Formats: sequence, C-alpha cells, structure tokens
Amino acid sequence: MKYAFVTSLLIFLSVFTAQGQATKKVLFIGNSYTGVNNLTLLVQNIAIDMGDVLVYDSNTPGGYRLMNHATHTTTLNKINAQAWDYVVLQAQSQETSWSNAQMQTELYPYAATLSNAIRANNECTQPMFYMTWGRENGDSSNCGNAPWVCTYEGMDDAIKNTYNFMAAANEAEVAPVGAVWRYIRKHYPTIDLYAGDGSHPSLEGSYAAACVFYTMIYKKDPLGINWNSSLSTLDADRIKMATKNIVFDQMPTWDFTVNPAKADYSEVVNGNQITFTNTSDDFDSLLWDFGDGNTSTDLHPIHSYGAVGDYNVSLTVYKCGKWDTMTKTISIAHLENKDALLEQIEIYPNPVMDKLIISLNSTYHHILLELYDLNGKLMLTTNHTQGKDLKADMSHLSSGIYLMKLSTEKHIFISKILKK
Repeated sequence: MKYAFVTSLLIFLSVFTAQGQATKKVLFIGNSYTGVNNLTLLVQNIAIDMGDVLVYDSNTPGGYRLMNHATHTTTLNKINAQAWDYVVLQAQSQETSWSNAQMQTELYPYAATLSNAIRANNECTQPMFYMTWGRENGDSSNCGNAPWVCTYEGMDDAIKNTYNFMAAANEAEVAPVGAVWRYIRKHYPTIDLYAGDGSHPSLEGSYAAACVFYTMIYKKDPLGINWNSSLSTLDADRIKMATKNIVFDQMPTWDFTVNPAKADYSEVVNGNQITFTNTSDDFDSLLWDFGDGNTSTDLHPIHSYGAVGDYNVSLTVYKCGKWDTMTKTISIAHLENKDALLEQIEIYPNPVMDKLIISLNSTYHHILLELYDLNGKLMLTTNHTQGKDLKADMSHLSSGIYLMKLSTEKHIFISKILKK
C-alpha cells in the first residue's frame, strides 16, 4: 500500500445549499440599533421572499451595552429558551470604538460571558456579532478622549477592528453591516443610510443590515432577493450588490468559527480487504467513500475491492452543520480469493458469550489471534503453534463489537465478532 496524499478539508459553510428552503432560529440581542425600523421583521420578510423560514426573538432595550445584557434576566432567559441557530450580539454604538484599555474591562469580558452562555445552552449555537458603523460625521462627544473617533472613517475602522477581534476571540461569526455601509457610502453616496441624528439607521440603513443578516444566516446570494421594502428598485438593488460584494463573496472573512469535528482514520490492509478504524474527534455523523462507487455509514467498516488499482478513500465527519474530510489514496496491488479464504476458517459461536472457537482446515506452524475494540485498542492476544484449532476466552470482555485479526504464515483473516 502507498499513501499518495492526505488532505483535510475544512468546510465553513452551512449544510444548507444555496437551493431549497432552510429554517433558522435566531435571537437578536442589542439595543435601538437593532430595534429601530423593526430590523428583525425586515430579515424575516427577506427570508420569506427567498422561500426560507426565520423563527426569531429579540431583546433590544435602548442604550444597552453587552455588560448590561450579560446579567439581564430577560436576555439570559431568552438565550436559554430554545436551541437557537444563531444569537446576534450588538454592543452599544460607541463602546466598540473606545480605547483598548477601556474595552479590556468594559466590553471584552462581557462578549465572552454572553458567548459562553449561548454555547452552554446549546453547543451548536453560533454567536454572531453585529458589526455596526461609525457615526455620520464621527463621534464629537468622545473626540477629545479618543481622537480616532473624530471622523467617520476613524470611528468606523475602530468599530470594525473591535467586532472582528471579539468574533475571533469567541470563535464566532460577524455580520459586517458597517463594512457594507462603508461600501455604500463610497460607491452610492446618494443612498442616505442614517436617520436624522447621524447615528441610528434610516430605513435604507436597516434594509442594508437586513440583507447582511440574511446572507450571513442562510449563506445565500442576496442578489436573489426580490423584496425591497419601500425602497426604490435602484437603491435596493445597489444595497444587494454591496452585500454580495462585501459579504457573500467574502464569506470566510467574517467566519471565525472553528470546525468542531476533525476527521481521522487508520487502516489495515489484507490483500484487497481493508479494515478501517475511525479515530475522528467530536462528530455526530459520518460518511465513508471508498473511491469505487461504494459508501458506508459504519463507524469502523471493512471493505473489499474488486480490482487492482489506486482508490481515494474519504471519511467525512459532521457536527453542528459543519464537516471535515480526510482523504487517503490507497493502492490495491493484488486480489485475494475471498471464497477460498472463507473456506479455510470457521468461527463460532458468533455472537459469543465466553469461548470463541476458530477452526482452520489446514495445519499452520504459527497462529496469532488479536482482538481489537472499535477504538483500535488491542484487548486480547493469543499465540498458537503447530495446529489448526484454537480457542479464545472472551468472558472478561465487555459486550460489543470487536475486530478479530487472525494471522498465519500464509494468510491474514479479519472478521467482526459480537460479544454478548
């Protein structure tokens, strides 16, 4: 056997494809930036237009910071209300542009507290940080203490960096609304994203946010959206194009999650028969592809090939809507006569309670019996010389499936044994 390559493919997109209906459950936690213009309803209307379903709830008291939400009974009860797909976290509009020293004590710990609470309720729920935007003309109220917020660009840069940092630190996703706003301000300056206070979003601004959230939640191209709210077709189409350019076309940029599943396996080759042992970490389901048109969902399969050649054998493991694949190229150099081998060995009883009996129709000078559990751990080994029959005492082993490997000077036999 030779190994031509080993690859590990980390896929960060949802298991939902760009086609077909998807149902998502999302909790929005924030303040008036989320509450104004009924952003959650805008996202739901877009989902309906795209043939999808959004189940949502929210808690958006005016002016709330993450530190307020981290101890707020309503927020925590809503987090624990069900197994959400996403919980959106939006900080107060200014606190993400403050000095790093201030954020180290007043912001980052509470982002972590909320992220941990979200995953404590359901390990597959993803926090999604709502990246907001710089104020239309900068933040004059904090300009003296933080000169970088004196302009829109400086404040917006600081906010973007903070949200990306919080997402990376908490292995979360970002809804980059502020980045889309910046693109719109540059390329479509006639679209007024701000309300009269130069801080909160206008309907156009909230519609842009809704397009971003839909794209991040469902991982679908926003150019397919037909619902424009009350915006002109021109403005709505420009907002969708901005969302595609910044969000959909750069999806990995905004995804700081870590794949919980890690595919790995080992194999034992016996002629054209391969015994695979799955050694993957933290997965819910799996799929083997043996490279010859056959697949399996067995935990530790045994597979026989019908022809000499090279085969790409892939194991894909799934968890929390993500998956990881390991592929090895295995060469089959020759074929065994499977029927002839089976005629030479009799194993009984199977299932077995205590004594396993192996009877061979030929005499061998050396016989080695090995029993492995499904984790690949050697549980029993027995050596025999000059004979054709042997017994193995399995009375001390726990109930379950074991892999038996019987080696002689001429052949290797591999079989599954069920211990009652």
